[in-house]
Amino acid sequence: MNPVSVPNDLVFGILTHLPVKSLLRFRCVCKSWRSMISDPLFVEAHQSRSASALLISFPDMRDPDRKRTLFCINEGEAHRIPGFSHWNISQSVNGLICIYGQYSPKQSHRVRVCNPSTREHVTLPPPFFSDPDLFFQCNSLGFDPSTKTYKILRAWMADSWGPKYEIFTLGSDAWRIIKDAPEALLDTRGICLNGTIYWTKARAIEIDHSRVVMQNSMIAFHVGEEKFRWVPLPPAAPVWTSDTSSMIQIGGHIVIVDYQEVAKSISDVMIMWKLEDSLNGVWSQKRIMLPECWMQGYPGLGPFCVTSIDGGEITLIPNHLFRDWYVVHCNLEEESPRRDVLSGLPQNDWNVPYPSIYCSEVSEYAESLVSLKEICRH
Repeated sequence: MNPVSVPNDLVFGILTHLPVKSLLRFRCVCKSWRSMISDPLFVEAHQSRSASALLISFPDMRDPDRKRTLFCINEGEAHRIPGFSHWNISQSVNGLICIYGQYSPKQSHRVRVCNPSTREHVTLPPPFFSDPDLFFQCNSLGFDPSTKTYKILRAWMADSWGPKYEIFTLGSDAWRIIKDAPEALLDTRGICLNGTIYWTKARAIEIDHSRVVMQNSMIAFHVGEEKFRWVPLPPAAPVWTSDTSSMIQIGGHIVIVDYQEVAKSISDVMIMWKLEDSLNGVWSQKRIMLPECWMQGYPGLGPFCVTSIDGGEITLIPNHLFRDWYVVHCNLEEESPRRDVLSGLPQNDWNVPYPSIYCSEVSEYAESLVSLKEICRH
């Protein structure tokens, strides 16, 4: 029998549907497959077809330092990602994440960029600012699509310093100071979308010596130009807090979900503010009506945090662990929730109080073949 020749474009299309674990093995089949799977065009095509999942950072109660362990949540199952013991994670960008310490000076220099799918990681050099009095830092991962460049923006504060900002480009050898940075500390995790990182923050504004009011703000950072700017917010929006609001991305838009009244069992309505025009601060509002028996039908849900996955759904996640832990998916078009009880989570002593899970520990995630080795080589 004559051997059958399969067209390369057909092989290309088939392989883009396979998981990263299989593709890493298939690179050893032959030189042509290795070249194809390593090609940037294949990496981009595969990533566009990768199904979205959730990456959740669970605290390890057995660790005295309370380091966290990464789990990938997909189709009702939780899969532990080994080799990534950490304290904090950034939002995922093209399948990459940044993990780092936060409060301890011993942890402050340990900033790594990782690809959980390929198990690759790169440890960054010590930051430009290194203060023994460091008590807070937050690292955000950004991507400039025009130059295919990845950058890490570090915001930190110490007892002897106000907020400081520095940036590191993957493939370089040193951090750089960011000038003309905002005076407010960006202490929430940013979301990178179309080459811009966004943060929300509620600031205390002093009206006079006796009155202080809270005011919403949104800050954007252009990864390519390395410049900050303020984004106008909808005046009718209430003051957002990290406990009762979340910034997510849906369909290529930044969205802020306000669920203050739902979390307090006052109302069954969540309000979504979608950023239609970032430069001019144009927002649209959508009200999501949840079932009347929301809190009764999903015991243990409140308080919760909100994230998003592809396909027009938002996901509600209880912010504390309990036996038979679950997440609730809500379709934005049908406004119909469904509950997924997760299997594969670590078995803990449920009599021990368990730390809360916050939005900063949850990230939308899709498998990726992006090679840190190739990025750093260039």
